[in-house]
Amino acid sequence: VHISSGLAALKAVKKVAGSIKIIGVTTLTSLNNKDLKLVGYNRTVKNLVIHQAKLAKKANLDALVCSPHEVSFVRNIFKKEIITPGVQIGKRNYDQKRSMEANKVRSDWLVIGRAITRGNIKKNIQNLSKEFR
Repeated sequence: VHISSGLAALKAVKKVAGSIKIIGVTTLTSLNNKDLKLVGYNRTVKNLVIHQAKLAKKANLDALVCSPHEVSFVRNIFKKEIITPGVQIGKRNYDQKRSMEANKVRSDWLVIGRAITRGNIKKNIQNLSKEFR
């Protein structure tokens, strides 16, 4: 559930979820401070994600999605699982504005998409495993 849906929506989803885990999505990794301004936000990415983490905590969500750049700030607020997209193999960035090399990300779960599926998948997976050695 995107956290921008608001606290009432987050609590309502959590209330009806039963045993289903609810994951809150913060600001997309394809956005930076300039992009946020263009869509009407006055906060920086960092401050917005911190605010979103507080909402996720208040709604008692089960996990949170945030970019690699916000993990350390979010961990101070949200004590449950953190899932991180925008993870890359080596220095390739693709179209993400807030991404990081896999071996530098300190998250519970990593979402690695194009870095694996673009090109030779077997070779990309081997390169990824080398990053963690």
